[in-house]
Amino acid sequence: MARGGINKVLVKQARESLLSKGQNPSIDAIRVELGNTGSKSTIHRYLREIEEESSVALDNEALLSRPIKELIGRLASCLKEEAQANIVEIQNQHDQKTNTQTDRIRELELALSKADKNIENKDQELKNTLIKLNELQDVESVLKTNIIEANQVEIRLNSVLAEKLIQIDSLEEKHRHSRDTLEHYRQSVKEQRDQDQRRHEQQIQQMQIEIRALNQTLSIKQSDITQLNKDNTRLISELGAERKTVLRLESEVHNVELKAQSFEVRLHSQQRELEQHNEQLGYLSKENESSLIKLHELSQWKQDSLVKISKLEAEVSVKSELIESFLKTNQQTMSKLQPKQ
Repeated sequence: MARGGINKVLVKQARESLLSKGQNPSIDAIRVELGNTGSKSTIHRYLREIEEESSVALDNEALLSRPIKELIGRLASCLKEEAQANIVEIQNQHDQKTNTQTDRIRELELALSKADKNIENKDQELKNTLIKLNELQDVESVLKTNIIEANQVEIRLNSVLAEKLIQIDSLEEKHRHSRDTLEHYRQSVKEQRDQDQRRHEQQIQQMQIEIRALNQTLSIKQSDITQLNKDNTRLISELGAERKTVLRLESEVHNVELKAQSFEVRLHSQQRELEQHNEQLGYLSKENESSLIKLHELSQWKQDSLVKISKLEAEVSVKSELIESFLKTNQQTMSKLQPKQ
C-alpha cells in the first residue's frame, strides 16, 4: 500500500531488508520495497547519505587490517563511481522523462484548456439549444392547443355543414315537390280552363243558335199571325216545343250556374292551396304572381261568363214573357174566332 511520504529511516530499513534478502539495494528495488512511494532523486539522496555513513563506519573500524581497509575503500570508491554513474544516468533519464512529461503535461493542459473552451462553448450551445428547445416546446404546446381547437372547430363545422346539407336536400326536395305540384296545378288549371272555355263557347254557340232559331221562329210567327187560325194547331205544337226548349235552356242555365258555383268553389280552394304554396315557396313569387294573374283572369272570365249567363237569362225571360203574351193573345184571338165558327 502506498505511504504518505518517505524519510531516511524508511529508506535505510528498506535497504537493510533487501540486503538481508540477498538482493541489490537499487533505487528501483528500494522504491518497490517502500510501496512505490517517493521520488527516485529523494531515494538516491538518502542512499548516498546512508552509504557515506557506512563508509565512515568502516574507516573507524579498528579491527580491520589495512589491506582490507584499502580493498574496502577501493570497492567503496568503485561502488560510489558506479552508483554515481547510475545516479547520473538515472537522473538524466529522470530529467528527460520529467521534461517529456512536462511537455506532455503542457500539451495536455493546452488540450485541456481547449477542451474546457470547447466544453464551455458546448455548454453555451447546449444552454441556447435548451432555451430554443423550451421555446419550441412552448410553441409546440401552443400549436397542439391550436390544433385541438381547430379540430374541434372542424368537427363542429362538419356537423353544421352536414346539417345544412341535410336541410338543403330537404329544401330542394320540398322545392321540387312544390314545383311539380305547382306545375301540375297550373297544368290542371289550364286544362280545366280550356275545357270550361270550350264548353262555355259551345254552350254559348248552342244558345246563340237556339236564340237565332227562336228569333226566326218569333219573326215567322209574327209574320204569320194573320194566318193564326190555319196554323193554330201547328203553333200550339211549336209553342210546346218552344216551352221544352225554354225549359231545356233554363235547365242548361241552371247547370251552367251550378258549374260556375262549383268552379268558384274549386277556384277558392285552389287559391287557398296557392296561398299555402306561396307561403312555402317565397322565392317562387314570380311564378305565383303569374298564377295569381291567371287566377285573376279566370275570375274575370268567370264574372264575364256570369254576366253573359245573366244576359241569356234576361233574354230567356223576355222571350218567355213574349211567348206567354203571344199565348194570351192567341187565346184571346181563338176566343174571338170561336163565335164566327
